Amino acid sequence: MTDSSSADVPIKSCRELRLALLDMHRTLLQLERGRYERLHGPQSAGEFLQVVAFADDLRWLEPLSRLIVMLDEALDLHADATLTPLAVATRLRELLQLNRSEDGSFSAQYTAYFDTVPDLVHQHTRTLAILKQFPVA
Repeated sequence: MTDSSSADVPIKSCRELRLALLDMHRTLLQLERGRYERLHGPQSAGEFLQVVAFADDLRWLEPLSRLIVMLDEALDLHADATLTPLAVATRLRELLQLNRSEDGSFSAQYTAYFDTVPDLVHQHTRTLAILKQFPVA
């Protein structure tokens, strides 16, 4: 087994961050699906996917979804460039600030769940720990 070179660190860190974001996104989607189904009744997976794609009240998840896509694209291209991962890390740090003064944004919705869902708190902490591997811009 050979030592990882410093060039492998960004890719490994991106993969770790991607997995953490996918877990967080999955949790948020499950919470939103539960909320939606309490109001509108049970939904099939396909029906709920349509809701996620087109419902205005779920648009708050788009910033997180976009960051996951950006990391996916960077990993698919096997790019050594750190511009995309650094941009993702910078934006993610902003998103996860738990700003309780914002209304109708990712921060407001995320904070509301953060305050009541222990699994999300754990995922948040895990994500922040992974972000420490990325330089601050």
